[in-house]
Amino acid sequence: MIDKILNERYKIVEMIGSGGMADVYKGVDLESGEDVAIKALKKEYSSDPQYLRRLSREANAMVSLKNEHVVSLIDIGTEDDVHYLVLEYVKGKTLREYMDQNGPIKPHVAVGMMCDVLDGLAHAHQKGLVHRDVKPQNIMITDDGVVKLTDFGIAKFAGNSTKTFDGKEAVGSVYYISPEQAKGEEVDAGTDIYSAGILLYEMLTGDPPFTGDNAVQIALKHVNGEIKPLHEADSHLSIALSDVVARATAKDKSIRYSDATEMIKDLKHALRSPYSRFARIRKKNVAEDVADVIKPTAGVLREHLPLIAIIGAVVLVVALFLILFLISVGIINNNSRSDNGYLKVPGLLGYSENDARIYAENRGFSILVTGYEASDEYSAGEVCAQDPASQTKAREGTVISVIISTGMETVRVPDLLGKTVDEAKRALEAVGLVLDDNIEYQTSMEPVGTVIGQSINPDETVMTGDSVRITVSKEPISVTTIMPDLVGKSISEAMALLADAGIERYRITLKTTQDPDHTYQSYTIIEQNPASGMDFVFNTITVELTMFMESEGDYKAEFSENVTLTAGTNEVVITIETDIGEIVIYREEYESGTYSIPFTARFWESGSFTCVIYVNGEVYTSFNRIFE
Repeated sequence: MIDKILNERYKIVEMIGSGGMADVYKGVDLESGEDVAIKALKKEYSSDPQYLRRLSREANAMVSLKNEHVVSLIDIGTEDDVHYLVLEYVKGKTLREYMDQNGPIKPHVAVGMMCDVLDGLAHAHQKGLVHRDVKPQNIMITDDGVVKLTDFGIAKFAGNSTKTFDGKEAVGSVYYISPEQAKGEEVDAGTDIYSAGILLYEMLTGDPPFTGDNAVQIALKHVNGEIKPLHEADSHLSIALSDVVARATAKDKSIRYSDATEMIKDLKHALRSPYSRFARIRKKNVAEDVADVIKPTAGVLREHLPLIAIIGAVVLVVALFLILFLISVGIINNNSRSDNGYLKVPGLLGYSENDARIYAENRGFSILVTGYEASDEYSAGEVCAQDPASQTKAREGTVISVIISTGMETVRVPDLLGKTVDEAKRALEAVGLVLDDNIEYQTSMEPVGTVIGQSINPDETVMTGDSVRITVSKEPISVTTIMPDLVGKSISEAMALLADAGIERYRITLKTTQDPDHTYQSYTIIEQNPASGMDFVFNTITVELTMFMESEGDYKAEFSENVTLTAGTNEVVITIETDIGEIVIYREEYESGTYSIPFTARFWESGSFTCVIYVNGEVYTSFNRIFE
């Protein structure tokens, strides 16, 4: 196959990988000169209808996917019994190779990678596709650190019925297979989320949660086994990440994340707030657990049913004799009532108020709500405390006092700007927040050792226990630059000169009337401030440019923005962000107060643009507006 040219366009250069049904080659597109990846069906499968359908299904799945975290399909073809796909060539390594070389991955790196994978999955799910084979071999990491999902060979469109496990042979990797796949049931987006959760577990700990001697053994563990919590597998991993993985890998699909973007949000939250319990999963009751364990699984357990039946019968007989013995000696009876007439208090934690009332009354008790309090373990509206406690003894008719959760306690983030690190830490701890250990230091005009930035804005509402990252000033900026002469230059020339001088902050005001003494072409700089030759400190000011344009443009947008101003005198500037820089569309001075600012702006291009409101040089807010 090496040096073979497919359809007079794709030249095979070298083999770079091999899988169960196909070999992957590096190739060259002779028309564009670009490198490509060529996935060719192995010769022994070239006439096998099953594998031809799988290759066709992969092409059909990938043709609609356009996402930076999904390897893109370029072409599909057949020549001389060679059936192939032409894919985007990814220069890098698989996640499997990365993990084999590096072992467990640091949480912030692993979460970043997984968020990219989930972004690709979210895109596929929006197109109606379920990948069904999320595993490290199917994830590529480019040399630039971009993560891409590949190999949609067993992907399916939601609603199509196709098994991925029949009890003997797994299609895909059994280490990451979901319980519903193992049982031959219908799959959906939650299936990929489960596999992603299992993969994240391995990325963080170095080992998958379930292993075994054969595929059936591992699949059964996915169906019935309990995953050791992440923070117990490695005490250095946070409880928040542990909770996210627990929710993603829940046996019950209804408990898992509803979509991949929701999991992304919680992963980012978990990094920022390692002590939060925002994704806590409570176990099902014992009856449900037992039902799940003894429930025969179609396909997977068929060949083991005789053995299971024998074991089940033995266990049932032993359990029956044990229960009869306990009843005979008075340890238990049918009414959960002991010899002295007392009943065991039912456990109400986690029940809604109404369900707790019904549950208690059915067991001879009543409840009284005696208060409400915040809880990071129980959702709002659920019982989070009770008295008497569960399983203690009380007389029939006893009133059980319960406290109802109001959900997680929230606090407002304090303003840390200008404080020292110790002062910032104390301010956070005073409201129940945590200072992130990863402090960033930057040069600044502010006093050395003071906070010049914080990851969460002041007054933003967050959960108790969240962490806040700060940026602290180190040595003051002392490097200066000379302002270049920009008048008479085109905007592209001016941008190049500013970049050469190390000046990043500038904005442009438009002027549409010609100077009587000069005639300018559009996009020409006609004024600048500071003036050329002035010596000033890097980026301590915003350079103001005035650019001539023959017309303000044919496209317009209506604005009516509300601002609250606190200083005695306030300069309000509104800009739109363009490919040549920020262009000023409004500038006015106001006294303190609340104002509505209505105006019409014009521009020479149509489309949606980011608009920024500045008050006294500081960003007040930003938003998008369409010019049409």
